Amino acid sequence: MHKNCHCGARMRNKTHFQKNGKVLTVGVLLLFFLLKPALAEKYQFSLFGGINHVFTYGSEEDYVLGENDFPAAPAHTPADLGASFALYLNDKVALELDGRFTLSSKLTLVDPYDDDTVTIDSSRHYSVTLNFLYRFLEGSVRPYFIVGGGIDKLLAEDKTYTTEYGFEVEFLAPEKTIDPVANLGGGAYFLVSPNIGIRFDLRYMMIFSEPDTIRSLNGVLGICFLF
Repeated sequence: MHKNCHCGARMRNKTHFQKNGKVLTVGVLLLFFLLKPALAEKYQFSLFGGINHVFTYGSEEDYVLGENDFPAAPAHTPADLGASFALYLNDKVALELDGRFTLSSKLTLVDPYDDDTVTIDSSRHYSVTLNFLYRFLEGSVRPYFIVGGGIDKLLAEDKTYTTEYGFEVEFLAPEKTIDPVANLGGGAYFLVSPNIGIRFDLRYMMIFSEPDTIRSLNGVLGICFLF
């Protein structure tokens, strides 16, 4: 016996954005590195890791018997790894190219019809964003505000799970795996020397996928190098 599901693994419909997203990524990278030698006064490279708390998405109202038996994905918190490179246009303003890789985590889905449950692995994904960064202060502690956007790439595979009641549930990888993403947040650098610092960063992120926008709070801690 089988049940079907369209949530939890970010099931999405096919559009033309996947091709356009690849072109956009290449364009952003070219623009960033063309600007680098002409405009930059200082550079900064960061390595970091942390968590990505994904808020609940989907709704029991989307339940369709035999088609979408597990319509809502609960909140879950996978680990996050990343790196960024920023070029400062002056003492306060920078352009930052940021990449983050989100690992898998466990989440339990509930069938609202019979309360059957299934525990699955969330899909891994990575995001690349180009951001505007504004730094408020000089000195050993340097808080900043950041806003920007880019693309998110889903790394999904076809998987089959067995529910608590013994049903098989199939999660199929979507044909569309690239979505636009936006982030807004801030953080601070704590310099331990003129060229090395500790970085804390907190961002509210939105992945504009279909049928649901996926919202998360991303917090990381790492090391940065200034040159």
